[in-house]
Amino acid sequence: MNKPLKIAISASTFATALCLTSTTYASGFAIIENGASGMGQAFAGAAAVAEDPSTIYFNPAGMMYLKGTQVTTGMHIIKSDAEFKDKGSTNLTAFGVSQGNDGGNAGDTFYVPNFYYVRDFGEKYKIGLGVNAPFGLGTEYKDGWMGRYAATNSELTSMNFNPSIAFRANEKLSIGLGMNIQYLDATLEKDIYQFGLPAPFAGTPDGSVKVEGDSWEFGFNAGFIYEITSQTRLGIHYRSEISHTLEGDIKYEGISQALTGNPLTAPKFINQDARANIDTPSTLSVSLTHQLNDRLTLLGDITHTKWSNFEELSVVGDNGVEVTQVDEKWDDSYRISAGIKYQYNSQWILRTGIAHDETPIDDKHRTARIPGDDRTWLSFGASYSPSKSLTVDVGYSHLWVEDAEIDEDYPLLTASGTLKGEFDADVDILSVQATWKF
Repeated sequence: MNKPLKIAISASTFATALCLTSTTYASGFAIIENGASGMGQAFAGAAAVAEDPSTIYFNPAGMMYLKGTQVTTGMHIIKSDAEFKDKGSTNLTAFGVSQGNDGGNAGDTFYVPNFYYVRDFGEKYKIGLGVNAPFGLGTEYKDGWMGRYAATNSELTSMNFNPSIAFRANEKLSIGLGMNIQYLDATLEKDIYQFGLPAPFAGTPDGSVKVEGDSWEFGFNAGFIYEITSQTRLGIHYRSEISHTLEGDIKYEGISQALTGNPLTAPKFINQDARANIDTPSTLSVSLTHQLNDRLTLLGDITHTKWSNFEELSVVGDNGVEVTQVDEKWDDSYRISAGIKYQYNSQWILRTGIAHDETPIDDKHRTARIPGDDRTWLSFGASYSPSKSLTVDVGYSHLWVEDAEIDEDYPLLTASGTLKGEFDADVDILSVQATWKF
């Protein structure tokens, strides 16, 4: 492995973690679905509300607001729909045009679990562990679709172990720190154009290439919660970027001898080891909660995600030959949310919220690997406590995704292709979790 396989990525490289794959992510490949109580209010106030152990992910300082030992387990069921509408795509070659189908529905139903544990550590500290999936996405198109030479399958799986500690600096200020031990596994696939090769290889079917790699790396998160008044909390949380080097390989299938036997093209079609350099983005969240009265609490949040370090997708084999190069040039993005929770009685809390989730991808740099656009969230949820030791949370969100225009050029062996059209998408998410208090 002398030369790295560089994936400086179109966040199109990825698909989730503990099992999520969707084509409709506005916020690049970041996943916010890491707590069911927060889902019910569109994650408004997430860095300040501190209702259960999922606060480890959103702000570990919130552990100081939890009593005794608590355990939370949750599951998020995500159903996405995404369909491409062609508006003049072409695969132009020296031998004519090779078209295809529209790719079908690239969405599906997927499952993302979370686990959190918090306990006292002496008289002044709390310690905890979170296991979650902070990053992931995926796109998978039907065989023979018209954009197959740009992308057929792109996915990332992630898993994050987040041991944390929190303490009170004084009566109003709580501080939390966490370490992130993070695993990423990425896959990229596309077809290789081979029609129109010279005799005796004329009419050769498409070949394919798959790039795979995985990595373990480390980062940190830190935050504080400040009680402005007894009714109002300010929470600020920072999660660091993590620089991954994925080690893996490049594999080709169905490649004609016209390419593997030609000294000019053969170096590009060799199965070989590879590496990938991927930086996950840092995030900064600012949250407010304000308790209007004994029943009603208002919540808000602004989260900034630093995507601007993603400038290109470049795949380079172990022999130094570049397999893929796509300009990405992502922008930083914001997510803004507002919500309310209503204490109906001693057993029930009702929730609702809205959010605007901004895409980091502008129209000029959108690709088939992740054709997302801005999303609008509408969320509802409830918490039920049948006893003092158990709380069950349910949250539901519908996400409207703006139609994503795409005009992507990509190279073929003999000329170039253009994928031109738009993606029509939406997402439904159902989250359930249980919290036990000991």
